[in-house]
Amino acid sequence: MRQYTLLIWLLFFASFRGYAQQYNISGTMLGIEGNEALPDATIRLTKDEHFGEDTLLYAGVTDDKGYFKIDNLPSGKYKLQISYTGFDSYKKIIEIKDKSIELGKIIMHPGSNTLNEVKIVEKILAVVQKDDTTEYNAGAYKTHPDADASDLVKKMPGVELNGKEVKAHGETVTKIIVDGKPFFGNDPYATLSNLPADIIDKVQVYNEKSEQEQFTGFNEGATTKTINIVTKKDKRHGLFGKAGLGYGGDESDTRYATGGNIHSFDGDRRMSLTLQSNNINLQNFGDQGMQGIPPASGAGNAHINSGGLNYSDKWGKKIDISASYFINSTDNNTDRQTRKQYILSQDSGEVYNEINSAVSTNYSHRMNLRMNYTIDSMNSILFVPQLSLQKSYNNSMRIANTMQADTLLNASNSNTAGDALGYNFNSSLLFRHRFHKKGRTFSANVFTGNNYNNGSSIMQSENIFYSNRSLDDTLNQQSKTLQNTFSVNTNIAYTEPIGKKGMVQVQYTYVNTPGRSERNVYNYSDANSAYSIADTALSNTFKTGNTQNKAGGSYQYSNKKYNFSAGLYYQYATINSTQEQPSYTYISHTYTNLLPVASFQYKVSSTQNIHFNYIASTGMPSVYQLQDVINNNNPLQLSTGNPLLRQPYQHNFTVRYLRTNVERHTSLNTSLSGNITRDQITNNSIIAVHDSIIRQNIILPQGGQLSIPVNINGYWNVRANVSYGLPIALIKCNLNLNINGGLSHNPGIINNQKNYDEKRTAGIGINLNSNISEYVDFIITSNTNISNDVNTLNTNLDNTYINELTALKFNWLTKSGFIFNTEFNYTSNAGNAAGYNQDYTVWNISVGQKLFKKHMGDIRFTIYDVLNENSNIQHTVTESYIADVRSSILQRYYLVTFTYKIRDFKK
Repeated sequence: MRQYTLLIWLLFFASFRGYAQQYNISGTMLGIEGNEALPDATIRLTKDEHFGEDTLLYAGVTDDKGYFKIDNLPSGKYKLQISYTGFDSYKKIIEIKDKSIELGKIIMHPGSNTLNEVKIVEKILAVVQKDDTTEYNAGAYKTHPDADASDLVKKMPGVELNGKEVKAHGETVTKIIVDGKPFFGNDPYATLSNLPADIIDKVQVYNEKSEQEQFTGFNEGATTKTINIVTKKDKRHGLFGKAGLGYGGDESDTRYATGGNIHSFDGDRRMSLTLQSNNINLQNFGDQGMQGIPPASGAGNAHINSGGLNYSDKWGKKIDISASYFINSTDNNTDRQTRKQYILSQDSGEVYNEINSAVSTNYSHRMNLRMNYTIDSMNSILFVPQLSLQKSYNNSMRIANTMQADTLLNASNSNTAGDALGYNFNSSLLFRHRFHKKGRTFSANVFTGNNYNNGSSIMQSENIFYSNRSLDDTLNQQSKTLQNTFSVNTNIAYTEPIGKKGMVQVQYTYVNTPGRSERNVYNYSDANSAYSIADTALSNTFKTGNTQNKAGGSYQYSNKKYNFSAGLYYQYATINSTQEQPSYTYISHTYTNLLPVASFQYKVSSTQNIHFNYIASTGMPSVYQLQDVINNNNPLQLSTGNPLLRQPYQHNFTVRYLRTNVERHTSLNTSLSGNITRDQITNNSIIAVHDSIIRQNIILPQGGQLSIPVNINGYWNVRANVSYGLPIALIKCNLNLNINGGLSHNPGIINNQKNYDEKRTAGIGINLNSNISEYVDFIITSNTNISNDVNTLNTNLDNTYINELTALKFNWLTKSGFIFNTEFNYTSNAGNAAGYNQDYTVWNISVGQKLFKKHMGDIRFTIYDVLNENSNIQHTVTESYIADVRSSILQRYYLVTFTYKIRDFKK
């Protein structure tokens, strides 16, 4: 821990080292008579560079009285230029030393120059820091004409894209909005895939507070990493989108991909439609397969049909509304090979091997609505409901065994077929009232939820136990399951100003979460030719009811430089569970906790700030974790719940330091976060060393495994992340560096013996992306991650794992419209189990030609995975086992695609 404490202090002192006094420049623009104000005169301030192009620091206009003021300027030399139609430009070199500059009245003289005749050569500010918001200027990052938002944000320092996961400053982005409004239900991947890069003006990254916190102005510390995409003003009225069709094949099947999207923007009213159908594993409305190189495919071979609608508008002066709807059907075939090595005290341990072939079909609907009703200047209501529906069918075949050294302990051959229907409904209703006294507010937020799942499956399994062949059995069972959970969460908050800069918040929260879970198992009856024999040992009916009452208060003090808040809350919680079958059992638990919170934000300067958050919280075990019933979906690896589980208690903290240098176009983002958990819920893995009876008529043979959730202390983790971005003017590129490291302590129990898995991780990422022109665009990335795992139960299984991914993506477009795209992805794994350490290269190549006026269409020929080496390997280390998984994946195929872009914006 000492090295992380040192890092905090280094960042703290470094922030003061970069601190500088801020000044301003102001003046008033007047006509030749000296009494005629010149409103909307164009003001531009650039940094006086001795070499190269000047850097634009400020661009704006004068007010209706001709007045302007440029704030937050450090000492230095600047170039001020003021332009007004019909007048000569005003230019002046200004040097700020130790005071602000007041230019007073500036008289403009009539002349022949107009704005169109003024040629300004300057660099665009790539990134600026506004309090805790990092704002990237899209114009500073050149992309190819067919780029979407994902291609753009990958060039920005501190932003990473890994498949469908988006990270910013080391944290996962869970929400992406457009011009401050939801777009396709806040789905990050859908938004980035469907929004073209050429309509984007700025990208803002920040930690968003809850709706209630935004209204009250009270910072409670819990935030959501969010990206707001700001569109260009001249692209907010018109139609844009694309449509495409692709056809090709591979060695065994034909391949196709068709789809497109259309967006209608008319100020506040925005409508979007996206459709796609393909069998090349394009999911979540990504249209990259229609434009150049298709993305790396997911596991298996999927046939996907999907569509989505998005609508946002302002109804009158009082209602803002956003809504979206998605529909999706996916058929997927996946072959998977798994190897799990369990961490036992014996040197050899046990190894579980499995080969699984699965066919699944999923249908889903997802609906989102957000309606904000401003009743009057003092009152408003926000209503946010969400509904998702899903129906699935699956059929799988599994061949598995467990070995100890060279001894085969057991084996299983099973087939499972089933279906499930479920829905999830959540809603939030927030009422906000603002009193006449500034800072005095009242708000009440009611969350409701209902999670429902109903399924049925049939399993036929032959199981052999070599230590005692009398335990061999053949299962032919039908299982019917039902889970239904409700939740109500009410939060009431009142804020009162204390003096000019202080504020107090009093808050009360009530949570009630009743749930019911049923599992009925029936064995097949030869006499009746039906599943009619009830298996009471595997059947269960379980009810649970969890309640929480939390009350307390916080104090906040804020000024121009810093914001500090601290509070304490008292929580009273109960867990009541009732088992109705196979025997009646009632269990009740009561918990009382004190939950402190604290937050501190210090604004070092206009381009630097430090933010610290601490919050204590509790969790609740799920219905599945609480119900005491054996699940034998895998006859070799059984699981059950634990009605005696306690609620975990967590301490979470985060420290962030953000800094931008507008003169050098650099950006530095650092973070340090950690978590300590008491009563962490983990698993007690019982691996039978001899035949054991675990329940009525249920025997766990030697080599069999039973997993039971339990509470345990000793879990903690800490993680640091540093990202730094800078331009390299010599080669017209941007360089992004990312360094991360972490340390975690994960407790578990194996055969009633505690095991602590201590994981040390380190990673470095380098991203060099071109900023040359729209005709030549490339990105070179290299990411290396190292994980060292040490466990206390069996040190012979300690190991170091290395994963490296190096990629090159190159796009070339000639002025005549010739297209060339290529992409290399090299992956290397080391430290995995034998047979799972595989180095492979995925090489994609595409050539084509632009068509029609303004190159709105194109036709391309693409080969994906030219070397036919694509692979999918996953490595996981837990406190109980080390797992390596290899999944089937789509390999070499070709496509011929035609794509047409739509661009019709109103002037």
